[in-house]
Amino acid sequence: MDALGIDLVTFLIQIFAFLVFIWIFWQFALGPITRMLDERQERIRESMEAAERMEQELAATQARNEEILAEARRDAQEILSTARENSEQILNRAREQSQQQADQMIEKAQATIEAERTQAWNELREEVAELAITAATKIVRQELDREKHAELIRETLAEAEQGSARETQD
Repeated sequence: MDALGIDLVTFLIQIFAFLVFIWIFWQFALGPITRMLDERQERIRESMEAAERMEQELAATQARNEEILAEARRDAQEILSTARENSEQILNRAREQSQQQADQMIEKAQATIEAERTQAWNELREEVAELAITAATKIVRQELDREKHAELIRETLAEAEQGSARETQD
């Protein structure tokens, strides 16, 4: 190796020095850098996995939210339909009650009208009876002349007609 100008001892020392340099470089420079890169790579992988889990959880949460929203909409529709049915029932009951009250009022009014009509007929009968008694008394007091008798009957009837006309107007 002398022909090449290489001294074997120097060459072996240089190789030994180079190996020591590589070992020191590996222990204090390249090893920590490699470990740091490995750790960083592991953290990035974990972050990616965490991001994927969060994305899956977000998708699951979003699906649950949509289910809850759909259920809430169904519940709202049920509540609205129930409220509509209840309001229709209440309106129908109110109509029925008002119709019943109107029918009762009509019946009371008809009963009152019938009672007043009956009372008017009774009063008219009493007046006619009084007029008949009055006419009979006048006839008996006066002479039993036929012409006078007929005239008295006409007068009594005219008075009765005027009285009944006043009764119907009132």
